[in-house]
Amino acid sequence: MAAKIILLEDDESLRKIVTRGLSSAGYEVRATGAIETARTWLQDGTADLLLTDVLLDGVNVFEHLPMLKRLQPDMPVIAMSAQTTAKTAIGASRVGVFEYLPKPFDLDDLSATVAAALKSAKKGFRPRERATESGLSGRSQEMQPSFKAIGMAARSRANVLITGEAGTGKRTAADTLFEARGVASEEIQVLTPSHAPKEIFDACQSASHHLWLRLDEWDERQLGAGLDGLDTGKALVVATFTPGKVELSSRLQARLGESRVDLPPLRQRADDIPALAQAFMTEFARRDGRTPLSLPANILDALQAYNWPGNSAQLRAVLSRLAVGSQSGAPSLDLVKEELSRASHDETAPTAADPFAALAQHMNARGITRQEGLDQLDKALILQALEAETGNQSKAAARIGVNRNTLARRMAELGLR
Repeated sequence: MAAKIILLEDDESLRKIVTRGLSSAGYEVRATGAIETARTWLQDGTADLLLTDVLLDGVNVFEHLPMLKRLQPDMPVIAMSAQTTAKTAIGASRVGVFEYLPKPFDLDDLSATVAAALKSAKKGFRPRERATESGLSGRSQEMQPSFKAIGMAARSRANVLITGEAGTGKRTAADTLFEARGVASEEIQVLTPSHAPKEIFDACQSASHHLWLRLDEWDERQLGAGLDGLDTGKALVVATFTPGKVELSSRLQARLGESRVDLPPLRQRADDIPALAQAFMTEFARRDGRTPLSLPANILDALQAYNWPGNSAQLRAVLSRLAVGSQSGAPSLDLVKEELSRASHDETAPTAADPFAALAQHMNARGITRQEGLDQLDKALILQALEAETGNQSKAAARIGVNRNTLARRMAELGLR
């Protein structure tokens, strides 16, 4: 017998597409854009699954889901949302949503999620409830695993290890998780590099506070004290660290990483930059008592083209300076380029004493791997040699110290003609 699905979606075209796709997959679908209609259907009959948009004509469906779930307690819920943020993920966890799908999504992915939800319902799946507000945001596909990991961690009591480059939002993620689990700020003890090993050991042994371990720049003695003292059964522990800053032992990673949230660098989710930039500008307008400035497309393009080695924290700092310096309107493109040039110079300015150390600093600041760096270096060397030898590959090969066949093969690997 075909599983019965109620689809709650106010976008008529998407409603038709999803209905057609799920019907083709063998499901019996009833679709509406009204919460009241869905409620009536649930009162009058049985539904095996509810598939719903999060926002219906400006109304948050999460506020109505407890009522709908009371009508069909065993019915799993899948939420669809264009507002793909940590807040959405945690809100979904709070009201017992099996999964949420960021829009746009693939119909095959939707069908697979529906099948998984129905299978879990037969096994008695019951999500736990937690909620919070969060400043983490982003609609790029790269951010979705992070949001889902935060949502799952929020409904657990497991220790959480939050990783990411400096400026990616680890502090916000930690605050979000503590809020989601109902931990007040006065219940949190933050352990930083300023704490002595004995203080770290004593805090990890105590059950009086929940712990936030900010591991960046801890030395070996501090890490050892944390490992020896950590009693994971006593208090909730959230740890944040930047890969490469410290070396965590496998034992410490195992004890901290019962749950893990990895935050991607901003350069891997450039699609999020326009929305983040506008949100920051709105924040600064409130801060300074001004009307929010709308950034034009050419400025957003310039922001997206930059690599942001300092991630969203650097984006926020640059935009704050632009907001302060633009009293009468949106900043000019020239001013934006000047700020980006200054930021780039601050991060990667080469030194005459050791240009290779400066290159390594540049790579580390931007999270460039060794192989990526070698590829970029080879590409620059080859292009400059070809230019110097007016395109003669034999002479260019000799200039950089390889034979012509090696040069041709390397050019093919790098996509150079």
